[in-house]
This record gives sequence, C-alpha cells and structure tokens, in this order.
Amino acid sequence: MTNTEPEARNPKPLARRVPILFSVLALLASLAVPSFAVFTKIGMAGLPFLKIGVGRCAGMGGAFVAVADDATAAFWNPAGLALLQKRSAVVNHIDWVADINHEYLSIVMPTKVGNFGVSVTALSLGGFEETTVDTFQGTGRTFTGSDLAAGVSYARMFTDKLCFGLTAKVVSEQVWDVGAAGAAFDFGVHYNTGWRNLRLAMAIVNFGPDLKYSGGLLDFTHEPGWSWPWSREPIPGTYLTETFPLPVTFRFGVAYDFFRNDNSYLTAAADLNHFNDVNEKVNVGFEYNHRPVSLRAGYILNTDFNYARDVGWTTGLSAGAGFRFTPVAGLGLNFDYNYRDLGRLGGSHRVTLSLDF
Repeated sequence: MTNTEPEARNPKPLARRVPILFSVLALLASLAVPSFAVFTKIGMAGLPFLKIGVGRCAGMGGAFVAVADDATAAFWNPAGLALLQKRSAVVNHIDWVADINHEYLSIVMPTKVGNFGVSVTALSLGGFEETTVDTFQGTGRTFTGSDLAAGVSYARMFTDKLCFGLTAKVVSEQVWDVGAAGAAFDFGVHYNTGWRNLRLAMAIVNFGPDLKYSGGLLDFTHEPGWSWPWSREPIPGTYLTETFPLPVTFRFGVAYDFFRNDNSYLTAAADLNHFNDVNEKVNVGFEYNHRPVSLRAGYILNTDFNYARDVGWTTGLSAGAGFRFTPVAGLGLNFDYNYRDLGRLGGSHRVTLSLDF
C-alpha cells in the first residue's frame, strides 16, 4: 500500500474545518435518500461482470472511489493511479456464485509524465449442458461462457492535490459461438482537501456504445415447402438481436482519516453509486491499519427499501483482513482476504495479492 499525503503542519482552526466535512456528508446523504421504487431498471444493461468489485476494498463494502490508493484504482477510479509512487501489481481472485470464477490483474508504472497502467478482467461461467425442446434432459453436448475486459490507463497529478485519470478498454462476452464485443471508457477525478487527508472523488465507468450479439448459432435455414409443379430451395437466415447498453456507473465518494501516523491509520469511506440498470446503492466502509495488519468492515445499502427487505438486510455486509510482508528492502507484499454476504446466493470469498517495488 502507498502512503497518502500527510496532514498539513499548520492546519486551519478546527471550527472552520468541521463544517466542510458535515457539508460533504449531508450532500451524500441527500443524494442517497432511500426510495420505494415502482420502476425497476434491472436487466436493462449487459456485461454485468464489469460491476463486480475487486481488491481489498471488497471488505470495506466497495467504498473506494475516494481512497483509490493501490493498483485496483484502475477499476474503481483511474485518477487514483496518479497517487502511486512505486511500481505496483495486483492479482485478485473471486469465488463468485455457483461455479463462476472472477480473475483480475492490474499493473501500474509511474513515470515523469504521469502513471500508466494495464488491467485485465476475466470471468469464467463454467460448463453447461445443451438442452432443447425435444431433448430437455440434455443432448450430451456441453458449452462454456466467458467474459473479458482489457484496459490501458493513464493518470496524472495536475496540482499537489488534484489528479485526473482515464482508462480505455475492450470488453467482450462469449457464450458458445455467440458473443458481443466493443469498447468502453472510464474517467475519474480525485481531490485531496489537505485536512485530515479528507478526499473527494468521482468517476464514470463503462461508458461506451451499445453492443449487439452475433454468432453462428443465430443462423438458421427456412424450409419454405413446395407445391406441384414448383419446388423451392431452403432459404438461409439469421436471427436479429437487439442492441443493449453497457452497465454505466457514476460514483461519487468521500474518504476521511480519523487519524494517521507512520504506523497506523483509521479511514472511513462512503460512496454513492448510480447505475443505469439497477437501483442506487450507498457503500460505507472502514479500514484500520496497524502495520503489518489491516482490518476492514463495510456495508452496501440498496436505496430501494422494498428490494433490500426482500433480499434480506444482511445482504451487502462485508469484512476483511490483510497482512503486509517486507521480504527485502524496497519490496512490499500484501495478502488480503475479504468476504461479502450475497444473501440468498450465499457468500463470496475474495483473495488479493499485491506487490509494490
């Protein structure tokens, strides 16, 4: 993990600072007023794997857009990559629902002109047995499905407190020989107020053109029949598919250090997430670090109370822990385990290994 900007040596009087924090929290709360929605947007976007959170912040309820201080910032807020002062790499494995496995890799390289990064997300859906109307117990053939996203990121500090970042990526989904592919972009801004490391940030991710499925299984042959004395040849055709949008997400977040010194810190973070295909969610999390150990806890609140009640209020609880090694001078190795409650779908185990050098 990297060190963030320390508290200013000559802070302004506390009386002037506290209203700033309360104003930010009041704004976040007003934007996230729980609702009893009548209209649901569920299922209106494709490639949902792009919304599965990665990294140590999974134990913080996914509240990370304003923290964004490791290589997983390429996923949460590309502006955070500018905060890294060392070369960093992260490998993340998620044991998702059923037999679905999610893998993530990110590498960041600081340079004099800004920080560059590459990231890859891969999801495997496992194997499926083919069934048809006539052979509903299975034809004996199997097929698989997979998702992939690969991106290149760039981030730069514009001042000692403000940074900006962007990611360009290709995304694809393949089920048997039917698939869709396209491009998407992420944009982010990160601002450190300088008081108790209070940070404000926002990001728009998965912004791109609509996609459309195509593939050999959409082809068919129409038998027009015949009547004497004429006969007709079979007519080839292809099923038309509708376009669908990517899961565009707008994130606004705040992070605050209750205390921070050379050996320990306690950070609180809160994010408001606006999706184009599901209800808004508020992510809240805490991280306590006393080197070399880190402890995390968080919660994801769905702002539709009816939905939250139906799936169970414990859905969205998360927790995690980490340990940092220093095998040799200048080399840092972090191992993190995080758990998230998925309600009726069970729990999700996540393991993260990160390296800075």
